[in-house]
Amino acid sequence: MDRIRMHRYTIGMKREQDTDREILARQAWEIWDDKAKPQLSLGRLEQIAVDIVCMRGELHPKLGRPAMLLFAADHGIVEEKVSSSPQEITWQQCTNFACGGGAIALLCRLNGIDLTVIDVGVAHEFPAHVPIVSRKVRNGTRNFAKEPAMTGQELASAMDSGVRMVRHVHEEGRAVVAFGEMGIGNTTSSSAVMACLTGISVERCTGRGAGLSADALAHKKRVIADAISLHGNPDTPEHVLRIFGGYEMAAITGGMLEAARRRMVILVDGFIASTAALVAIGIDQRCKDHMLFCHESDEGGHRILMEHLHVRPILSLSMRLGEGTGAAVGWTIIRQAMALYEDMTSFDAARVTNSVALLKEQGVSFHA
Repeated sequence: MDRIRMHRYTIGMKREQDTDREILARQAWEIWDDKAKPQLSLGRLEQIAVDIVCMRGELHPKLGRPAMLLFAADHGIVEEKVSSSPQEITWQQCTNFACGGGAIALLCRLNGIDLTVIDVGVAHEFPAHVPIVSRKVRNGTRNFAKEPAMTGQELASAMDSGVRMVRHVHEEGRAVVAFGEMGIGNTTSSSAVMACLTGISVERCTGRGAGLSADALAHKKRVIADAISLHGNPDTPEHVLRIFGGYEMAAITGGMLEAARRRMVILVDGFIASTAALVAIGIDQRCKDHMLFCHESDEGGHRILMEHLHVRPILSLSMRLGEGTGAAVGWTIIRQAMALYEDMTSFDAARVTNSVALLKEQGVSFHA
């Protein structure tokens, strides 16, 4: 009986939240319609702002500086020769990022985003002077071609790292969080997770990662398919993540769940981050209401994953670097959308005839 009451209570809360979102969305569209421009002429920029209003539950949300949480870990599956890059690149790039190098550090500086690098499973011990947060679960996952990538306790620990980091930046006053990742072999893990959770073939879920020959790509696909045959099809998103995932993917999943609980705006990057989003949505569908998918990665499988999730990424620039770079670039569009929503002149202020109001008097509106 208690479970039935809780289920009804949860349904009631969901309906109430949906009603609140509908009211806020309607009010936000009225603000857009008062701007000195034709209705919907700013296209998706208008929808982005309305979505953020609904995410935050405020008609005039203050977003401030986003936090970029870059989680890093190594993957046991690299033992199967599925990557063209040596594993030591994981720790080398982490050091590079933390010291202000690499594409992600530069993009964060350019776009007013605060970057934190977190070690949740790198097979390396970082010197104390390198500014990397240590949340290490283990020195890399196990080889999922032979055994589950992690134990249940390790999965919980990695997810909790994401929860704690999001809680920390939220308590700093952040409203927006982006997730980056670093981990040689993580496209292999992501492809396996995607295939299991979507039922889409390994062939379609798997791409070249950092770069593979045709023969090497075929080998990567065989390794994933054989591993799925070995383990069967796990029955929950958490189980899939435990068998095939990485510690950084688990941390991002936990972080996304926590960010959604706190009504933060979640900037989703490319293939690895989107696979973590797939897991998070599988755990709690409401997470999706707080996500902005920032770009369509050129990594094989990402476009198919976006179609599966019924989302339309903001940008498509043929990027496939990862690290959170697509989210950092996407933030520039999001920030401009909010500036237009808040600061663009109205018809009255600009002393321009309100053409939108005239159309509405004729019963014409382009809103769905």
